[in-house]
Amino acid sequence: MVTFRKKLICLLLLTIGFFCQQSLPAQDLKTAIRLTDNEQFVSAKAIYEALIKKEPNNGDNYYYFGESYLKSYFSDSANVELKEMTSLANVQFIKGMAVDSLNPLNYVGLGKIALYTGSPAIAQNYFEKAQLLLPVRGKKIVMPMERQVAVYQKIAEAYLRAPRGDTVNVFPYLRKAEKLDKKSPETYLVRGDAYLFLINDGSNAIVNYKKAQDLDPRSARAKLKLGQLWVRAKRPMDALSYYQEAIKIDSTFAPAYRELAELYSMAAQYDNAQKAYKTFLDLNQQNLGARVRYASFLFLSKKYAETIKQSQEIISQDDSYTFLYRIAGYSSYETGQYDQGLNFMKSFFSKTKPEKMIPSDYSYLGKIYSKLGQDSLAVINYQKCFDMDDTNIDILGEMAQSFNKLKKYSETARIWEKKISMLETPAYTDYMNLGKAYYQAQKWGKSDTAFVKVTQLKPEFIQAYLWRARVYSNLDPETKEGLAKPFYETVIEKASADSVKNSKELLESCSFLAYYYFKNKKYCESLDYWMKVEAIDPNNEKANSAIKELKPRCPRK
Repeated sequence: MVTFRKKLICLLLLTIGFFCQQSLPAQDLKTAIRLTDNEQFVSAKAIYEALIKKEPNNGDNYYYFGESYLKSYFSDSANVELKEMTSLANVQFIKGMAVDSLNPLNYVGLGKIALYTGSPAIAQNYFEKAQLLLPVRGKKIVMPMERQVAVYQKIAEAYLRAPRGDTVNVFPYLRKAEKLDKKSPETYLVRGDAYLFLINDGSNAIVNYKKAQDLDPRSARAKLKLGQLWVRAKRPMDALSYYQEAIKIDSTFAPAYRELAELYSMAAQYDNAQKAYKTFLDLNQQNLGARVRYASFLFLSKKYAETIKQSQEIISQDDSYTFLYRIAGYSSYETGQYDQGLNFMKSFFSKTKPEKMIPSDYSYLGKIYSKLGQDSLAVINYQKCFDMDDTNIDILGEMAQSFNKLKKYSETARIWEKKISMLETPAYTDYMNLGKAYYQAQKWGKSDTAFVKVTQLKPEFIQAYLWRARVYSNLDPETKEGLAKPFYETVIEKASADSVKNSKELLESCSFLAYYYFKNKKYCESLDYWMKVEAIDPNNEKANSAIKELKPRCPRK
């Protein structure tokens, strides 16, 4: 299966918020920004559109609407295209400039787009234009303080999010924001991000995150960032506490559920991870990447039927998620839907480059082919699995079983030998399987050697003595020398402790000894064993017939 823990750091980077929590021109705009922070982009979009219709000349509405598109990219960059989101954001920023030319925020927005798309010089030009619109000594510009602060915060934020990060510009803009307002939590959240993600300075990051938390104790975002920091510091219990506090503050704060799910995943608590991701999905059904992740948690939680259902729903919307064909194929095998599983796996292989394959892909495909009775194809895939991972000893057992079904017994034995040679302490069952394979290949000596090993590892295992008896029976097909006799006698001795449980073993052993004594003209001894056979199986025709024939020769019986 595919490994997901490495994605955690990426998710940490992607879930950093962009938006101010300070006082804004209208309560409805605050609601839209909060929904954007919560990654409920569809609901936020509806409010932005209503606000623009109601206040078409308010540049802030256009700016934050454009920001929501950029935010949607950063929250799900694996599945959302930067080009598409910057294009949509650009439309809003241009409109905002047209209707409210003195509002600096839309210039900042255009600067962000330029920076994210690799044009830093153009971005700097837009940022300079935005600053020219701010109140300075000698200019009669009236502007709310929170908007002035937001301009500096968001320029700093842009440089933080630049493809390579830019510490040279981030901190000076944050200092300008702090000079205007020392009590804006957003300044310290962005500064904490800069320390954490650009400089890898956790100590200064936590100082700033806690400063933001002190200024706004009800900030779910501050709690989230503190939790993310402790994940990086490998202190998961501290992280868990902060994520839970964020949810307690705002039960609709979707990013906290996502981070909580990733934290549970790191601890292999897949049921809890799946539940947390389910809540995230309930809050944000439009995040296709989250639905893909949720499907993976369903699989890891062994909820195979739900995995198939979720995967099929996503594939019907976008069939480019080849990973879903993989887990749907695996899950179909686990639920016994082998034909369906084969279809999923064929789709997966046709859509995936060979270098993207993992050993379990070939393992599951092999097991599906085996279940469908196509063991020739099964062994080919088992071998590919082993070639990719020659430490996968279990796959050798699967391969041996398929060779056995194909009646290629020498190959079966070869694979069991290989498996045993790789095990530090082979189990008695491994030698038992080896012995049976050699038996089927009529290699009696090697077969007996394997069964002897079983008796050494598990002296009470009756089957080992029974198979040794069969080996020697084949070495003495006319039963002239009685080579199998002592082994069948051992079987009877051990099996008699539970004659009901071991009735089949007793039946075979007594039948052999009855025949052996008959062949050697020891009719009374033969009769004794035929009578034992009859006691085990009253309807045994051979025993009934032999008893009728032998009783006259042994009147004492």
